[in-house]
Amino acid sequence: MKALNEMNDTQIEALMEAGYRTVDDLKGVTADELANAGLDADLAQRVAQESISFKHKEFSSRHKHLLLVRKRHDKPWFKRDDYEKKKKLSPSWRKPRGLFNKMRRGFPDKGPVVQVGYGAPSAIRGFHPSGFEEVLVNTLADLDEAKPQQAVRIGRTVGARKKQVILERAFAKGLKVLNPGRKAQVADQDDGTTATTEEKQ
Repeated sequence: MKALNEMNDTQIEALMEAGYRTVDDLKGVTADELANAGLDADLAQRVAQESISFKHKEFSSRHKHLLLVRKRHDKPWFKRDDYEKKKKLSPSWRKPRGLFNKMRRGFPDKGPVVQVGYGAPSAIRGFHPSGFEEVLVNTLADLDEAKPQQAVRIGRTVGARKKQVILERAFAKGLKVLNPGRKAQVADQDDGTTATTEEKQ
């Protein structure tokens, strides 16, 4: 969006305070709503017009087909052998071992075993369901290396202040953010005041 390049830090912060945490939140927004958020009328009008046709990236037909194949792929839930027999064992997958282990030997009633054929197409392996290649961002330097065809996921150890700075920089660059969080207005029933809380995705 060309109009994003004309916004200064104050305007971006105002939009984010109004609840528009990423450029995806601008889809379907009206010029009046943007004006109420702190943009001038002319800029608000152009942002509203550009947001209607805004797309992060156009994916090829082959890429869309592979995503559909992965979505339809009937992948079973691989469970650890005999995990239910001991409370301390996790159901997460562990390779079965042992000379007489029935799961390793392929007994059908013991459940499926991880093997070739269950995986997603290699061309989109590890991609987000939206079609973007997912990249983990912990610092601003990581964000500067992100490409338009990549979706940003902010690390869980990033503090609130640094996360806000990363969100503002990603907003200005028009990058897709997978876990921006949301600010919800919670009414205090006792004194009638309103508090702002952060909801995690």
